[in-house]
Amino acid sequence: MDRDSIAFLPESLVLSVEEIDRQHGALFSLLADIKAACLRSNALPPELAAGLIDFLHEHFRTEERLAALAGYNFAVHDRKHLEMVSAIEKGLSEVVTEAQDVFSVLRYVEYWFERHIAEEDRPLGAFLRRTVR
Repeated sequence: MDRDSIAFLPESLVLSVEEIDRQHGALFSLLADIKAACLRSNALPPELAAGLIDFLHEHFRTEERLAALAGYNFAVHDRKHLEMVSAIEKGLSEVVTEAQDVFSVLRYVEYWFERHIAEEDRPLGAFLRRTVR
């Protein structure tokens, strides 16, 4: 993991799967950047919102690839990814139309990251550590 990932990824959420941990750290770092930008401008910069969605899709493809290589049944995990990215996209679009407060949506996104890593990614990480050398 690089220094930035270590700074933004809580130790309790480290899976000890380097590629996934690095991306998780980058997601928390990106979320911190989005919060800082929103505090400066009191608005959600569209390019940061789009960047978050793009990075989530990239990260989900990484997990799917690693799971497939290891023979992990990823169907339920994948469904959770699709549901969450849909909810995040909806929340971000509601921020743009001012139907939602940006900081409420960002708190939800951060909570989801933490919960998803702790509940869904932890079993994937354990499986990968056992099967991939």
